[in-house]
Order: sequence, then structure tokens, then C-alpha cells
Amino acid sequence: MMLDENKHREWVQVFSALASDTRLRIVIMLAGGKMGCQEILSQLDLSQPAVSYHLGKLEHAGVLVKERNGTRNCYRLHNRISELVNVVEKEEVR
Repeated sequence: MMLDENKHREWVQVFSALASDTRLRIVIMLAGGKMGCQEILSQLDLSQPAVSYHLGKLEHAGVLVKERNGTRNCYRLHNRISELVNVVEKEEVR
């Protein structure tokens, strides 16, 4: 299967974003469902600016979707990333 050039670049961005231990931890946390920035921050031993940086990288790469929930930002995995996480989890069971 050949990817067109645009799709190839999109997937390079996704996998580059996932190459960080911190960002991968965030993705695993969000595999359980939508979370607010403060919830994510409370589970990581990082400063608020550092968490915001990683969330921004993941959002820019198309890994996360940011949603406004009143006065706070919530994050969830993009549907295609949820599917990718499900495939990886199924492979771990084997």
C-alpha cells in the first residue's frame, strides 16, 4: 500500500510526536477517555508550561483534539489515534 505524499507527512508528524516518553504517556492516559488539562497535569511530574508544550505538540500533529468545556480545555484522542491505540493493545495481548 502506497501513501500519497500528504498522508505520508501526516503520519510522520504523528509518529514523531509519539516518540516522546511524556507525550506517549499522555496518549495512554487519554486512551481511557477525555481529560481536562488539570487532570493531565496532576498525573505527570511536570510543570504546567511543560505539559502545555507537550499537549500543543500532540494537538499540532493531529494526535489530540482540544475541546472547550466551559472555561477549561479538555483533550481527547483523535479518532484515528484511538483506533491505532486499540490495534497496539490487541497486539500486546498475543
